Amino acid sequence: MQYFTLIGGFVGFLLTFGVSLFAGKDLAHSVFNATIGCVVMGLLFRGFRAAAEHCARQVVAEKARLRDEQLAAEQAASADPEANATPPEGEPKATP
Repeated sequence: MQYFTLIGGFVGFLLTFGVSLFAGKDLAHSVFNATIGCVVMGLLFRGFRAAAEHCARQVVAEKARLRDEQLAAEQAASADPEANATPPEGEPKATP
């Protein structure tokens, strides 16, 4: 988490500093704006990473759930082959 926050802060500082200088601000105002940009972008990158991690966990959990359901269905099919057999055509189905 710290790595993304640091990278985001660095990117935010550089972008805001460059834009402020390009806009004609003096050095003091550019550095002040860059520090604010550093904090904001650091927090944004941290939030983006948390959201990406949450989505990745959901995908992994869903794939594991689907795999478990498929294994359970395969085990149920192999455990009782007569229950899954369909009656031949022409014979009426037994009703309980």
